[in-house]
Amino acid sequence: MGTALNPTYFIVVRVMQTPQMSQLTLRKRLLSTLAEEIEKYLPQFEPYSSDYQMVLYACRDLEQWVEHKWTITSTDGVYKQIEDALEYEPRVFRVFLNFWVGHWLEKWRERVRVLSERPKLPPMVLKKIKKARILYKEMGHRRELKKMVIGKLIGQGEICMVEAIAEALTVEEIAKHIQSTEGDSELIIVTPIDILNSLSQRISRIHEEKGPLIHLNIKPYAP
Repeated sequence: MGTALNPTYFIVVRVMQTPQMSQLTLRKRLLSTLAEEIEKYLPQFEPYSSDYQMVLYACRDLEQWVEHKWTITSTDGVYKQIEDALEYEPRVFRVFLNFWVGHWLEKWRERVRVLSERPKLPPMVLKKIKKARILYKEMGHRRELKKMVIGKLIGQGEICMVEAIAEALTVEEIAKHIQSTEGDSELIIVTPIDILNSLSQRISRIHEEKGPLIHLNIKPYAP
């Protein structure tokens, strides 16, 4: 992915104690910085329109990327690292962020399709997907499973909408184990480990899948 997306590209060393920004203040600063970097690539970008959703998505993806690449276990830890970067190496961080945003936008174009309405699917498929989503929400160790799937996606170079893609792939995998009958549908016993093993094989080849993995219906932004 290039030097700028290497997690060791910039290393911040705290040389003195300074008051920490609140996570909310720091996140607002990060959102503003991301908007500026996106606008460099997309001159037509309007941060105070529905385009702002892109900034929110990019911010969440950056949080996930930092967490997995630097093996950080909490959101607080992620923002502590970002705060240090902004405080002690602001220029280096902006260079890093510029390259990261450029790669993120490439993946946005490849993996995301924005629609004015939901795609139409056959009734039987919709029924399976609906059932699979319910089962996913009720599944034990769901958060752990999602975190591992996200990590595998990032490991394969997916940095855009990784959380949404991880959930979509998991629901799709669960749906494969639902047998439909005329009267009802029944789930063949499947565990999080089974799902992870199946998805691991697909994700290892995901670079071969060219095209969107998720569909979005972006609503107008209300500041």
